[in-house]
Amino acid sequence: MGGRAGKWALLAAPVVLSVSACVGWGGYPPATNVREAQLVGTWRARECAATVTLKADGTASLAGVPAEMGLDSRVTRRIDGRGAWEIDESGAGRELDVVVDDETTPFDLYRDNGRLVVGLTVGDPDDMNWCTFDRAGPGSA
Repeated sequence: MGGRAGKWALLAAPVVLSVSACVGWGGYPPATNVREAQLVGTWRARECAATVTLKADGTASLAGVPAEMGLDSRVTRRIDGRGAWEIDESGAGRELDVVVDDETTPFDLYRDNGRLVVGLTVGDPDDMNWCTFDRAGPGSA
């Protein structure tokens, strides 16, 4: 790569990387100021055939939540069971941590046009295997 094109590529690369780093998981911006009451309820990821239910008393249940992926991007292990949940505020954004049988599953919290989105990265983040959990409708919890 020589000439002007090469110089532009070298100059543009840091800008592109810095912009993409601000966007976050799946292209959504990180959610801030998330309160527990906003997470209480049932969340479903249709593309991953998974459900997360969070109760106001801090208990949780997971059904079919992917935990590991094979090299072929197929789910090799899922988590089912009851446990506890909390919001982890230690990082730049907020994270939802659900513990079932002493195994913590970290979910990312994002906004999509103001709507709260719960996200899960399964396996290597570079493989972009994501589950997007949306709040289930009334009467489904």
